[in-house]
Amino acid sequence: MTDVTTVSGHSDDLIELDGAIYEEFNYSFEEHGDLLAFSNGTVLRIVNTRGVWRISLVAGDADIVQAREDDTDNYTDRATVTGAKWVVFENEFVMAKDRT
Repeated sequence: MTDVTTVSGHSDDLIELDGAIYEEFNYSFEEHGDLLAFSNGTVLRIVNTRGVWRISLVAGDADIVQAREDDTDNYTDRATVTGAKWVVFENEFVMAKDRT
């Protein structure tokens, strides 16, 4: 099992995780976005602004590739988190699963 998880926004109301941790969370539409806290100490903030999903690093380490605002085919930043075994989003706790 790989220990890499990719975080992105989907549609206008879903936060998607793929890879070691696989889950979809419902976006809250809070003004300051939503936080994802990973077991490796990484904390990401994700917010949907003008139809583009923006991801920023609050703590820890993640590789973030930003989407251009004028690219309608790619409307989400993508964050790569390595080494996380679980994530917390609001009151949800999700562990990595072996999907082999």
